[in-house]
Amino acid sequence: MKFLKTAALAALLAVSYTPLSAQNVTVPLNEPNYNKPRVFSDLPSQMNLRLADMEALLNLSVGAQVNAMAANGFPLIGTVVSKSNPGNTLVKTVVIKSLTRQEATFTFSRITKEDGSLSYTGRMMSKSAGDALEIVKEGAGYVIRKKGFYDLINE
Repeated sequence: MKFLKTAALAALLAVSYTPLSAQNVTVPLNEPNYNKPRVFSDLPSQMNLRLADMEALLNLSVGAQVNAMAANGFPLIGTVVSKSNPGNTLVKTVVIKSLTRQEATFTFSRITKEDGSLSYTGRMMSKSAGDALEIVKEGAGYVIRKKGFYDLINE
């Protein structure tokens, strides 16, 4: 009987120290893939935005073919896939799917402020690319800056 109690106690201790699978929970994380190909590697790190050419894009209709110069040495070739509501006069946006940059999506917006002044914003990126472009104000004008995809997006 004493042997049976000792064996039962040893078995209980062995089972209690065995790691349970419910205790080993791994948190699912999306680790950034920094090895994605760069689709804008042929462009300089900063380019002056050709604002007049970009303004013309806001008047195109969905489905229109685009062949414009976003900056010197940076042609934007693609198709308009979406536009903002034409009734909204404060914000005008156009979305263009590129035919030449791994189908990256270019978004360009013009925002009219309360005082009547205009500001511009935009990005060009692809989920399959490791880099992206962002339109930012610099001084009196706007520039297109090259950024890392994960500098703009958190997965």
